Amino acid sequence: MGERQKCLFSDRLVLEPLAERHADAVVDLFADPAMSSLLGTDLSAPTLARRMVDDRLAYDGPPEPGHWAVLLDGDLVGLAHLRPSGELPDGLPEIGWYLAARHGGRGLATEAARALLRHGLDDLGLHSVWALVHVDNAPSLRLARRLGLLVVGEGHHDNGPHRVHVGLPGPV
Repeated sequence: MGERQKCLFSDRLVLEPLAERHADAVVDLFADPAMSSLLGTDLSAPTLARRMVDDRLAYDGPPEPGHWAVLLDGDLVGLAHLRPSGELPDGLPEIGWYLAARHGGRGLATEAARALLRHGLDDLGLHSVWALVHVDNAPSLRLARRLGLLVVGEGHHDNGPHRVHVGLPGPV
């Protein structure tokens, strides 16, 4: 531990550390109200989406985890994070992913999340990686299952009911 956040690669994607140059594309990504329908805050308003981006850019936790822009052929198609949780106790490492609906059904979210999960468990040597998935987010619940994340409970997180998942070292 102690290195700077790095780029991650999968078969089709590049996960770049989120930077100011990605901000407009992230705001455009969240212009679709479906992107934030389960977040408790409608980020389709550009000023709210920009504030979310600014909050992510201001991340000041450990240097290896953080927020990533998910790029396909150089275009931003999603956003992901692996960072200390603001919802779970003791800052447990939390993974999250967002993918533009127009890119759904192609396995891109799985590819991005798997790369991030492997980075956390293998490269960073984390003992576990946690995910909070809204109970109504069927695609993300299926993705968590594909990743081998175990459901360990439910709770009220991020303004709504979420399933709490954990990923442990081993094959993903």
